[in-house]
Amino acid sequence: MSDISPLRSLRFSVGIALLLGGVCGAQTLVPRNRPDWGKLTTARMKAIFAEFREQDAGKAKADGELLLGTVAAYAPLTETQAFIDAAFTARLTDQLACVTDKDQRIRVLDYLLKHDELARELAFTIRPEEKPEQVYAVLLKLIDARGEQLADYPTLTAALCVVHDVPMVKRINENTAKSDNVVNLFDYYVKNEKKMLFGIKGVPTDLLIWVVDTTASVEEMNWALGKFAGDREAGKLFFKVKYDFDHLRTGRPKMVTVKGFSLPNILQYGGVCADQAYFAMTVAKAIGDPSAYVTAQSGEVGHAWVGFLQPQGRTAAWNFNLGRYPEYQGLRGVVEDPQTHHLVYDGFVAVRAELIRIKGGERDAAKALVTAAIMFSRVKAPAQLPAVQAMDADPATEFGTPRANDADQLLVLLDAAARHNPCLDEVWFALRSLASQNRLTLSQKKSWADKLQRLTGKKYPDFMFAILEPMIQTIDDPREQNNLWEAAFALMTLRKDLAAEVRMKQAALWEKQNKPDMAGKCYEDVINRFANDGPFVVTALEKTEQMLDKSGLGKRVVQLYGQTWKQLDKPSGMAGSFAQQSNWYRVGLMYAKKLNDAGQTQQANEVQSQLKQVVGGGVASSE
Repeated sequence: MSDISPLRSLRFSVGIALLLGGVCGAQTLVPRNRPDWGKLTTARMKAIFAEFREQDAGKAKADGELLLGTVAAYAPLTETQAFIDAAFTARLTDQLACVTDKDQRIRVLDYLLKHDELARELAFTIRPEEKPEQVYAVLLKLIDARGEQLADYPTLTAALCVVHDVPMVKRINENTAKSDNVVNLFDYYVKNEKKMLFGIKGVPTDLLIWVVDTTASVEEMNWALGKFAGDREAGKLFFKVKYDFDHLRTGRPKMVTVKGFSLPNILQYGGVCADQAYFAMTVAKAIGDPSAYVTAQSGEVGHAWVGFLQPQGRTAAWNFNLGRYPEYQGLRGVVEDPQTHHLVYDGFVAVRAELIRIKGGERDAAKALVTAAIMFSRVKAPAQLPAVQAMDADPATEFGTPRANDADQLLVLLDAAARHNPCLDEVWFALRSLASQNRLTLSQKKSWADKLQRLTGKKYPDFMFAILEPMIQTIDDPREQNNLWEAAFALMTLRKDLAAEVRMKQAALWEKQNKPDMAGKCYEDVINRFANDGPFVVTALEKTEQMLDKSGLGKRVVQLYGQTWKQLDKPSGMAGSFAQQSNWYRVGLMYAKKLNDAGQTQQANEVQSQLKQVVGGGVASSE
């Protein structure tokens, strides 16, 4: 994931004043007062918003950044509200400064200042990858249509704004689905709030984004709600859609495509796994259940399934297993983030289930502390932050010594954020960023790896892997790095796709260290143990071939491909276009080419014949 800083620029007014105390003679004794952080931050926040409205948005934005920088540098971590208010001010002024039309900018600000809860939901939800002007354009559209009613549904309004700032379109193989009007969606969820599986008002925005990112029409949603309201196992809806085996076997157009792509038609005419997953996911959103469309590549073919938030007593957990075929369990999937439209691993979504038990104030505190940590990491001279001026404080106020913005202090801020909300992925992405910049010691990496393991355990292995990866890769000592990869491998035993990826990382490590024997053992392990578990076997074969050629052992290449091909599962009962995606077919083509290159034409033709039997006349030539 890219840089997650919530601020687009850091134009701190540093160097314009000396810290209090440096301007006083040693012989002068001036009474000092401890700062009242709550009072000072609230007053400064109000002054900055007034400045924003009446004068210059750019100046107010810079002052908002300075306020947050000062709080990050001087405020005790116990002053939670000061961090929240300062981060809120910095984020909102930064975001609204992007709204180029002044009248619209003031309209939004005035509305938000009247509705503090909605203002904070939006300010803390918008991500750097988004364009705030587009987000607030959606808010203005909703304000014009529904006015004060939005304030009664702050999380719903925030979710709709950040998701529908660009048109929602989903491509499901040959079919395309587009979202309804955002006002119609707001009305649908408000009208049917009592029928929603988790309700609306009590659901965090970071989970509601997986509800409102629907591409069904309100008409389809009403149909789905009438048939499936209250279903606590939305994943099973995947199997209510019959599989279109004629399309799989012959490749003829699907009936649902011929008749028209809609929820009722998918249920009536069936489809392939992509249609099954879309149906289950979209029905789940219609009944108020966060859900996601998941894709992955197995050893045979690309697949799709559904993930959904499943109630578990007073809590909930994402379930990515109930709505997919058994033979594809254990594959790491990817989903499209509704806000950024980036592809992320399903584990990043799964960890958000923990949000259901964390109160709004705790979520805000965590986001504020992460915002402060990331921003503070970019301040070049914390000691030059003019604390008195930044806080509009009495000159007699003693702010003390500012924090250094080294890794130790940044980790203190991140640790405080994690205590408020341990499942906030921004905490861990900030940590990953520090690791990627090589700013963490080995001891710090091990300590945070332990914290991460306590959070994730066996529940979120792919999220754990994504955070651990740069922490391990930035360890300079190859032996120490390899030891940590081995420890990671032991944690991934139930996830063959992740275990294979660890081995690929180890192989890359040893290649970089110019130790082909050790790299080869890693690739060999992937080929022998994980050949049918994902597409990585093709890369492992290509890498092994390169090393054999460099070592003067090129004659072994044909045997390598032949042995691997024999252990791969041959696809059956599917159209050639599907079979051609399989590892068996892809490695078979490579094997046939190696045989031809070695002058073993007859054997190459035999392999080609087997490929042709499975995929039909469309088999590619190996020559």
